[in-house]
Amino acid sequence: MDRKVVIGILIFTVLIIVGAILFSQNSPSKSSLQKTAGASVQTFETSFDFKDIPYGGGKAERSFKIKNIGDKELTIANLSTSCMCTVVYLKKGNEKGPEFGMKGMANASSWTGVLKPNEEGQVIAVFDPAFHGPSGVGPISRLVSFETNDPDHPYVEFSFSGVVVK
Repeated sequence: MDRKVVIGILIFTVLIIVGAILFSQNSPSKSSLQKTAGASVQTFETSFDFKDIPYGGGKAERSFKIKNIGDKELTIANLSTSCMCTVVYLKKGNEKGPEFGMKGMANASSWTGVLKPNEEGQVIAVFDPAFHGPSGVGPISRLVSFETNDPDHPYVEFSFSGVVVK
């Protein structure tokens, strides 16, 4: 092979790699939350066992209630899950926020949700038991998490488990 062709291929490869790195750094980024004295998140149930989850029974959904027990607005951001088979979103009354998936995937955004003082919301976890295909039966354990501006609870995590059965 001609030396110029090899050098051209190498330069092209390096440019592709550098471009991919720069593109990923300029993609929508995670929200950066300023801690706010007076914002305070209260969680209730932090884990749940679905027991048996039918493989062909559709998605399994669990709601985890949260409440702002502070006197300042509580900001919720950077919702994520531990597996691509699960999505998570914030719901307030009839208002549903966007769905987010696994950490590190292309779903990071600057979206934030707000709970006013004494306002309640729900962090909804939705698990797809068919996501991993027929070989994905058996015990599962997944996490959903988010960040807050609560100085005492900047990171909140909920877990659920079960057994995917045919």
